[in-house]
Amino acid sequence: MKKIPKNIKYIIIGISTLIFLSLNSMFGINLIVDSINLIQKMTGYHFGISTNTLDYLTFASIPVFGMLYNSTRAEFKKSELLLDLLTVLFCVLIIFGIGLYFLIYIGRSPNPLFPEYLLIEPFDFYSTMLIGIGIATPFLALKLIKK
Repeated sequence: MKKIPKNIKYIIIGISTLIFLSLNSMFGINLIVDSINLIQKMTGYHFGISTNTLDYLTFASIPVFGMLYNSTRAEFKKSELLLDLLTVLFCVLIIFGIGLYFLIYIGRSPNPLFPEYLLIEPFDFYSTMLIGIGIATPFLALKLIKK
């Protein structure tokens, strides 16, 4: 973290704060509803994904974790910082997609009155856990590569 200039640290923290504030307003709920509708059109399943403040906070912290991931490099470069931010975001999206895929098998309600295409999260904070695993994935991969 010492290699990253202070002004870039402040910019990244500001971006994370803006992402959190925008997601915590009506923009976040609209974004999730629109993306759920788009996924339903593509897959035929309706995923009941939670929209709580902890999800928004975890998602908004991706730039900070990208900065932490960048601090593992020998020297600081802005292009590598952008690449590391995109790496963390890509890992979160991949893990979240895998988690949605698992919902096809574990997200069905045992109640026969619920339609088959309606999939729900098996426990609270399922999406928060998936975002957290997605954030941790590049760090774990880096640790395995260094060994």
